[in-house]
Amino acid sequence: MQNAISLEADNQVRIQGKISRKIPLKYTPTGLPIAELVVAAPQTFLGRDSMGHFEVVLSGELAESVATFRIGNRVEIDGTLWTRSFKDRKGNKVQETKIIAKAIIGDKK
Repeated sequence: MQNAISLEADNQVRIQGKISRKIPLKYTPTGLPIAELVVAAPQTFLGRDSMGHFEVVLSGELAESVATFRIGNRVEIDGTLWTRSFKDRKGNKVQETKIIAKAIIGDKK
């Protein structure tokens, strides 16, 4: 089967866009720094252009490195997709997908 999808495919994502939201740096109980931000990036589906907003999680030195970044800064992020399902307070099933950053490049202007 030449067109079969390999089950051993890597989970990789790269996104380029602008920071549209930033959550202050937090620390886990073990002291690991965690930062979250939202990156706005153009997307096209079925010939329609729109702006997607992608949640990104950074940890350790990467989390500390974005402390000086501001809303509107351009960034390029390499990472992996992480997804989970849970029930919200009303008992509704929610599926959440985030990008777990492995590397980030950005302007600090």
